[in-house]
Amino acid sequence: MKKLHVEKIAQIKTADVQFGDLTLLVGPQASGKSIFLQLFKLVEDHGPITTALKRYGYSYEPSELEGAGDPLLTLMFGEGMGAIWEEQSRVRNDEQSVSLSSLRKGNSKDVESVFFVPAQRVLTLDQGRPRSYESFAALDPFVVKSFSEKLRRLMEQGLGGQGNQLFPIKSRLKEVLRERIDNSIFHGATVTQQVHDLKKRIVINAGGATLPYMAWSAGQREFMPLLFSLYWLMPSAGSARRKGVDWVVIEEPEMGLHPQAIQSVLLICLELIYRGYKVIISTHSPLLLEAAWAIRTLQEFKGAPEALLELFDLPNSPGMRDVFSSVLSEKVLKSYYFQPSVDGVTTRDISSLDPFSEDDSIADWGGITEFSSRASEVISRLMQGAGE
Repeated sequence: MKKLHVEKIAQIKTADVQFGDLTLLVGPQASGKSIFLQLFKLVEDHGPITTALKRYGYSYEPSELEGAGDPLLTLMFGEGMGAIWEEQSRVRNDEQSVSLSSLRKGNSKDVESVFFVPAQRVLTLDQGRPRSYESFAALDPFVVKSFSEKLRRLMEQGLGGQGNQLFPIKSRLKEVLRERIDNSIFHGATVTQQVHDLKKRIVINAGGATLPYMAWSAGQREFMPLLFSLYWLMPSAGSARRKGVDWVVIEEPEMGLHPQAIQSVLLICLELIYRGYKVIISTHSPLLLEAAWAIRTLQEFKGAPEALLELFDLPNSPGMRDVFSSVLSEKVLKSYYFQPSVDGVTTRDISSLDPFSEDDSIADWGGITEFSSRASEVISRLMQGAGE
């Protein structure tokens, strides 16, 4: 898929998104970003999704009960979402029309091509243990249950290094990325698996103390499911990627994280697109938009990898130079604003992120920098008045 067009789905009036190697979606809460991304997942992976629903014993055939909504939509998007696809709704994958009946039929694909990291990822760990698909309520969103089940299976297969250590592991991630994650999130602590109540759980070992899940910081709890996802997506420290997986969707990677930790996540996302994945991120973080603006500007002016090493305050690492060289020379960055109005949400292509644009939606990066711009104007006028 290169482009997804959506009309009259939930609060979305019209959404046109042409995907790049890295695509950022911005907009206020309840502007339809999550619905759009889950719909993208359903369109791309309806075969594996319907197969999974059958495996877990769910029925998604249309119901004759008035007002019940479509069961497939309810199982995909969650309780109360079965009626978001109306008679006037239109969905196009590139230029091919997509119907609910075609999604229900599934296809011949048996491997999901979209790895989806949901915003509710913290719910996937219960006392440091990944939850199974069936431990969730029947009408919880599919992407949350599916993501949690993937983490559980990864834990069963064994993610760790020697001594059940989960972080750091020398064979996982580039050394410079491990150091950045350590400095911004774990601060010298190690993460291991420990048997407790005859079950394995994840603990943090810091300063000689063993910290159970509820004693972790909010950022550590948010980051841990994402870390396990990255381990799976990047099976070695080289350039390999998972066969069959083309897309990585991450909702709000900044949740609970300090700006330095957000930079670490962004560096990992650049590593993902270097390996050949296409990454889609929904975000409220100005840092991610600022980085995208800086990269696009460096691309325009033929900037060298050294500029990105300086931007991210990284040592001269050959591995990261290769990543940055690839990003600057061949990767496409796109940004879209989900703009609410009285008659529904529409999307705006704000990919230039030009802070001097006459279009406020571009200059203010979809409203993310609007307050800081207004604050600068207010303080500037105040200081000018004080000097007169």
